[in-house]
This record gives sequence, C-alpha cells and structure tokens, in this order.
Amino acid sequence: MYLALYEIKNSKVALGWIANRYRVHQRLRMAYRDEPRLLFRIEEHDGNFRILAQSTCQPDWQHAFVDFDVLAGIPAVKELRLENLMPRSYYHFRLVANPVVTRNRKRLGLFKEEAQLEWLKRQMERSGTIVMQAQARQLGLMRSAKNPAKDENRQTHYAVEFNGVLQVLNVKLLSERMIEGIGPAKAYGFGLLTLAKFNA
Repeated sequence: MYLALYEIKNSKVALGWIANRYRVHQRLRMAYRDEPRLLFRIEEHDGNFRILAQSTCQPDWQHAFVDFDVLAGIPAVKELRLENLMPRSYYHFRLVANPVVTRNRKRLGLFKEEAQLEWLKRQMERSGTIVMQAQARQLGLMRSAKNPAKDENRQTHYAVEFNGVLQVLNVKLLSERMIEGIGPAKAYGFGLLTLAKFNA
C-alpha cells in the first residue's frame, strides 16, 4: 500500500479544481489508472489545501499533472505496511466520512453528532477495532458536478471529520477495511482511514 501527499497551489485554477470532488477524482484516476481501490481525502489548514491518496500501486503523478499546474511541488509518497499493525495496540485515527443510514432503499444523511458517533462506532467495530475516544467535526455539505455550468450530474454529500483513538482487535479485518474504505461516496473523497501510533 502507498500513501501520497499532494500539496495544492493557492491559485484560482487549483482552488476551483479542488472545490469539485468529481473533477479531483477524475484527475487522480489519471495517476492511478490500474488502481481498483483508490481512496483520497482533501484536507485544509489555514487556507492551504492538500490531498492524501491511498493506493495499492505507485502513482504516475506526472502523467496526471504534467499539463495541469495545480501542485505546489513533487508529491511525497510513502509505503504503508498494514501487516505491521499490532493487535491490542492503540492508534490515533482520522476519517472524513459521509455518515448515512439506509431506509426504504434510500440513503439518508446523519446530521446529529450523537448519531454520527454511533455510526462511527458501528463502522469501526466492523473493522476489527474499538473506538476509545472520538470527536466529530462538521465539515458541511460538499457539492460536486461533472459540469457545474450546466448543473450536470450534481452530487451532494454531508462531510464529517472524525478524530480519535482506537484499539486494534483484528489486524486482518482492519487491513481489509482500510483498503476498501469506510462508508459510502468513496469516489468523492470519503472513506480514507489513516492511523498514527498512539503514545500514552
């Protein structure tokens, strides 16, 4: 597994591009042409944007961005060794997700924090972990469209950033779920679970 970090320029073109998750996914697909399980997350800090992208293969980022000047530099790519996860160990986690429930074959967004945290707990239990502590930060509605000018194929998702600490119970199950992604709308930048070692 690989995790790539793309720092984004603070330019009109770059900011317009990153505001439309449909187009972000399209462009990233050019860098990961043979990747069946591409996951990505857009992060913002003090007005600066970056993209984290997880894949099972190395990205061909030059193919995707050589004629599209939105990157602030060469992406940093590191290898993720999920087999090094340790059972009973604790990790900080971050997940930007689209919490929903399905009723009458329709997906309904969860907007109350209590319901969102319950959703997270269920997802993490299915992933072979226990959530020890968690916070939910409301990122709001994320809108995407194939052609914004014509309002074509418009999609709207409610985004929540979860941060906290989890304990690993089942490494195999957690690894599988990290590769698959957590929750719906993965093509729109949701579902990438990242971990960092927790030092009490």
